[in-house]
Amino acid sequence: MGRAEANSQRVHLNGIFQANLSKLKRLPVLVFHRVVEEIPDGPLYDIHFTRENLDRLMRSIRKMGYETIHFEDLSARPIPRKPIILTFDDGYEDNYLHLLPLLQKHGMKAVIYLLGDRTIPHNIWDIPKGAPKVQLMTNDQILEMAKSGWVEFGSHSMTHVDLTQLPPDEMEREIRDCKSSLEGLLGKPVISFAYPFGRFNESVKRGVSEAGYLFGIAVEWSPDDFSDDLMEIRRICLSPDAGGVEFFWKTSILFPAFRRWQRRLFRRHLRLGGWRFGSRHRPPKHMEKVNGPKEDR
Repeated sequence: MGRAEANSQRVHLNGIFQANLSKLKRLPVLVFHRVVEEIPDGPLYDIHFTRENLDRLMRSIRKMGYETIHFEDLSARPIPRKPIILTFDDGYEDNYLHLLPLLQKHGMKAVIYLLGDRTIPHNIWDIPKGAPKVQLMTNDQILEMAKSGWVEFGSHSMTHVDLTQLPPDEMEREIRDCKSSLEGLLGKPVISFAYPFGRFNESVKRGVSEAGYLFGIAVEWSPDDFSDDLMEIRRICLSPDAGGVEFFWKTSILFPAFRRWQRRLFRRHLRLGGWRFGSRHRPPKHMEKVNGPKEDR
């Protein structure tokens, strides 16, 4: 076990970490991707939040009494009364240009998930599907964000691939090498891993845990309670024009029960051509990028 992995395991045994977990039942974790000035015409995925809308949403989050935290805060200090975690996948350059100023303005924290292959300059995983080329952050921009204290970074695999479709050795390499690459860049342990495309199975979860990560970051259909399965942390996806009302509803105690009912309803319509919540899951358009098809488990 390397030094970073050993440090990660010591954090896991930290008394503060265990005390915080024992108190945690509901910890909202939101998922975002891009932060833009304007929504592009005809986007392939509804993953764009305008800077203006995100600014308004952050004000609503503050007004409702939430305090943003990082995953690493769970082992460093007692958690606030109403914690929340904001996550951003892929590491787009617009996170540096537009998100960082908003975090500084509102005094809020975020976690950004990066590729371990730092030679990949743009979203190569989406271009074959017809998406436009979008620049990713440079190492210098990442280090500036890390130095600000407002941003924690996590892993998103080496090359943004569907890990469930890889042979075991390649899958483990994508997970393990991403950790070592980012830890070499940042000079600190990387403790969380967000599954690319939201796709995972038990083998992928086991690979993430064995690589030394403390948290596997998943999708909306994962367990309701934060500490039920630390390798399958549920995230909440908001629509691009979400405001305080949608945020309140999706972070309420009633929303998971509503989603379970919704899931059962769709399953009843399989033979009528409805959505399939298994290996051929087809979620609503604004969730497709996040939830993607997931292996039956």
